[in-house]
Amino acid sequence: MAGLLGRLAAACGLCERSFFPSAAQRLYSTGLLRNLDERRRMIGKGVPNSFRIKEPPLPKEVDRWTKKRALFGVYDYIGILGDFRAHPKDLIVGPVWLRGWRGNELQRCIRKKKMVGDRMFADDYHNLNKRIRFLYRRLNRTGKHR
Repeated sequence: MAGLLGRLAAACGLCERSFFPSAAQRLYSTGLLRNLDERRRMIGKGVPNSFRIKEPPLPKEVDRWTKKRALFGVYDYIGILGDFRAHPKDLIVGPVWLRGWRGNELQRCIRKKKMVGDRMFADDYHNLNKRIRFLYRRLNRTGKHR
């Protein structure tokens, strides 16, 4: 067995046995040598002795009434049903500088700096300025918008 392992390890091109005496043992423990031996036997027999037939996964049971799914689209017709007094963007919860607004990261950082920059801590303000400089350089050097 040791002779076969040594020859197979050398044939695989791993390395000399003097440097790594346990390379063949590692191959055998991982199953590589056993798989090679089984493949060799399967080729000789003609018909493989076993197939791994995987069953299709069972369908997942989905809860259709989670809070997220139940309230999906609940504010879509608030203007029609509420005499157009409230706009859906007024119902958004989040930072003041992001309510009802869209844009990329640079535009968002600039907007944050304009709206709350005077109230920020010194370290946060410094990090925000660094991020703006980095994004400005990156957006002006690369991308379709150049």
